[in-house]
Amino acid sequence: MSLTTPCPICKATSWSSCYHGSIRMGSFGKKSPDDLDIWECAGCGARHLPPVMADIEAYYKSGEYRDDLSQGNAADAYFKVNDNDQPHRLDLIGMHNLRGQIVADIGCGAGPFLDLVKGIATRTIAIEPNQCYHDSLRERGHEVFTWAQDVPAGTTVDAAVSYSVLEHVEDPLKFLQDIHRLLKPGGTLALSTPNADDWMVANSPDYAAFFYRKVHLWYFTATSLQKLASIAGFDTQVVTFDHRFDLSNAMVWMRDKRPSGNGKIPFDPALNAVWRETLIRQGASDYLYAIFQKPA
Repeated sequence: MSLTTPCPICKATSWSSCYHGSIRMGSFGKKSPDDLDIWECAGCGARHLPPVMADIEAYYKSGEYRDDLSQGNAADAYFKVNDNDQPHRLDLIGMHNLRGQIVADIGCGAGPFLDLVKGIATRTIAIEPNQCYHDSLRERGHEVFTWAQDVPAGTTVDAAVSYSVLEHVEDPLKFLQDIHRLLKPGGTLALSTPNADDWMVANSPDYAAFFYRKVHLWYFTATSLQKLASIAGFDTQVVTFDHRFDLSNAMVWMRDKRPSGNGKIPFDPALNAVWRETLIRQGASDYLYAIFQKPA
């Protein structure tokens, strides 16, 4: 089997399989019935899972995605899972870059980041396909649109964020180009996505089968992410690495073949710090964070 369709990012037609096996189909334990391939583009280095769903837009708009994760579609449930990530995300773009600005969150979910910055931004725009969250977002004072292209012509923003969204979209180049059009000249985009160079993916086949999942159609290294941003018209300000899990999580994966969160094995905090710092230094952490800028 081979993939010969042009890469939507760089138009190359040469792909190689970088993973062949089962993938995750929702929450832990839900696996694809057949082995599938993850394809790496020879041109830009992005990795791609051809869609395994017939209607991806309907899947996200209906809230089925959250149901597949066994998280439900209530805003409070979303906050419980995601609230603690928001201060770190604000640090990434910098509070000083948002004060007095028009801010858009593309793929905002129930909107915890926008809640955090509403007091300093002059206007907050929520772009979220899952319509289960729309009423709650409006009640909290955010303007709401389903897709970036739905924002009225002539509306521009000073800053945009899009955390853990890029991996879900069918066409990542169009996704970034839509954000590029929404931004004012000199505007900033803060973005995060899983790191395809994650140490666990390279060293645990069981983890790779968990990492690759039906809703993540694209996987990026730091290099391929910067190539994508450049083709979309952005300048790269910085790409950084972060690792959210401790040494215990890795050891339990190796032993039990299942996620455990942090702290299952009580390692010394100094050892956990060395583990995390080493993966970050080597570019083998679990997540990528980037700041891109639209040229002035």
